[in-house]
Parts: sequence; C-alpha cells; structure tokens
Amino acid sequence: MSRARCAAVLAAVVSMTSAAALPAHAQRVDRRPGRAAESAEGRQGLERQFRERLAEIVRRRLDLDDAQMAKLSEVNDRFERDRMALLRQERQIRMALRDEVLSGDSANQAKVAELLDNALRIQRQRLDLTEREQRELATFMTPVQRAMYFGIQDEMRRRMEEMRRDGRPGAPRARAPGPGRRPPP
Repeated sequence: MSRARCAAVLAAVVSMTSAAALPAHAQRVDRRPGRAAESAEGRQGLERQFRERLAEIVRRRLDLDDAQMAKLSEVNDRFERDRMALLRQERQIRMALRDEVLSGDSANQAKVAELLDNALRIQRQRLDLTEREQRELATFMTPVQRAMYFGIQDEMRRRMEEMRRDGRPGAPRARAPGPGRRPPP
C-alpha cells in the first residue's frame, strides 16, 4: 500500500485536525501578500504528515494488513462528514450556552433549556454514529483491534481538545469565579 494511501486511511481519526477544529492560531490567515497561500500549504503539509504518522501508528498497534487498512479508510471516509458536522454543532451549542450562563440573572431560561436539549441530542447522535462505525469495523477487525482503535481515536480527540484549549497564545485559562462571576458550563 502506498504511503499516500496510508495517509488517507485515518482522516476520520484526525477529524480534529481539520481547519474547523485546529487551534485558533493555526487557523489565522497571514494577511501579508503571498503569505496566506504559504500558511495554508504549510498547515496542509503538517496535517498530511500527522495523518501519515498516525496511519503508521494505527497499522502497527493494531497489526492491520493492507486489506484492513483499505477498509478502514473507506469506513473513515463515510463517517468523517457526519462526525465533523456534529462537532461543529456541538461547538456552537457550547458557545451559546456559555454566553447565556455567563449573562447571569439576565440569562434566557427558555434558550438555556433548548440549548441543553440540543446538547443531549448531539451526544445521542455521536453515540449512534460511534455504534454504526463499530458495526462496520466489526466486519473486518477483531474486537480487540476495534477496542484499541477506539482508544486511539479517543486519545487523539482528547489531545486535540487540549491543544485547542491550551495551545492558543493568549487563550484564557480556567479561572476561579470572582465576585459577581459564575463558572463556565
């Protein structure tokens, strides 16, 4: 299997590395002439290298053969779009919920209730997506391989979330609520 094919294999595993999920400083466009294209190319190159490395890690840890890697690529391609859509929806809901809760006594209670319901709906949809994905993976992976792959996916999502949260220059750190401030959700 070619190296380029391996790079494509785990696009879903690194769904958090898409531009929508990269840390804000990685998404910034350099406004200087000629730099925007360089910046985008550099980011794409780094993402490609990351996907290639991750594909090799998955192949090695799970001891997958070429046929299994090809099938994994197909499954990932099918689930990636839905996973990214859920991630975007969840991010929007969390931001709106945070804004409402931080508004204190002027928070719109009905809107908060609706946002909470939507957050739960997204969680159910993510679980349904994971169950469908696991059923497809079961057609060509052993239960142990699936469990290990699930762990790798979870680890990558946590790391990307940490990078998103902590890796931004000037990103606000978690602070204890002061007088008149409420903790974020």
